[in-house]
Amino acid sequence: MKNKIASAFGILALSLLIFPAAGGAAGSAPDSKLSVFVDCHCSDPVGTDFCSALKDKVGDSTAYRLVDHTDAYGIGVHLWCVDMFTGLPGVESKLTGTMSAVSVAFTIYSDRLPGEVYEDSSVFRVGKDAADEMSQRIIAAVGQLANTNKAVFEHIRATPKPAATPTQQVIQ
Repeated sequence: MKNKIASAFGILALSLLIFPAAGGAAGSAPDSKLSVFVDCHCSDPVGTDFCSALKDKVGDSTAYRLVDHTDAYGIGVHLWCVDMFTGLPGVESKLTGTMSAVSVAFTIYSDRLPGEVYEDSSVFRVGKDAADEMSQRIIAAVGQLANTNKAVFEHIRATPKPAATPTQQVIQ
């Protein structure tokens, strides 16, 4: 009987040593990815390509999860793009669709905050052949913001969400 109990504990201990690493990684993989909300306001062709490339990079990332709305907590990337040459006399026909001016604003958000919190912003140009390179630079900026706000995100993750309090109604 002692040998059977010892064997059972030995197998249990061995399985705890082996399976938490594999099971924990698979089970917590979605939780370990930081949500990134990419909000695009780009109507020009270069800006649209840039936005698509950024969303693809976030979606393919091992560190981030692309979300379509600001849910629990994460980083917001808000893009506004305009064609740099539309409406310029003399160059419009030759250069329209070749370069976009992009404004990006970074925010952090949480369902426990009253809204998104501004983090940083920038304005830059993206050429039609540079969408992939520039989207990689935005991913690097998201990484810096994630690292800077790591303690905030860990606190949000670790703190249980307060239970909703029922509202009282006066019956007349």
